[in-house]
Amino acid sequence: MRRHKTTKPMRRCIACRESKPQDELIRFVLNGHDPVVDIDGRAEGRGFYLCKSAECAKTAVKRKAFNRVCKRNLDENEISSLIEQALNSYQGGMDVKES
Repeated sequence: MRRHKTTKPMRRCIACRESKPQDELIRFVLNGHDPVVDIDGRAEGRGFYLCKSAECAKTAVKRKAFNRVCKRNLDENEISSLIEQALNSYQGGMDVKES
């Protein structure tokens, strides 16, 4: 019997645009017109991903990546609170390295 290697699904970060295994990224989903953190990865809706690093979070805000993906203008405070919520949801899973 032949055993196949199982490959992890790859997803692209909206900030750095690098493809990484799905479990290394934070998933956000559009709930109507509002983006929310999808902790368990099973929420319905248009999903997008962000690396688990403070650097990518800053880059996403700077490049207005959330606006591009959500196809609407979001306030920087909205985005910051969303990222903060993600940080709290993934306690210990975020890299807090500052470059």
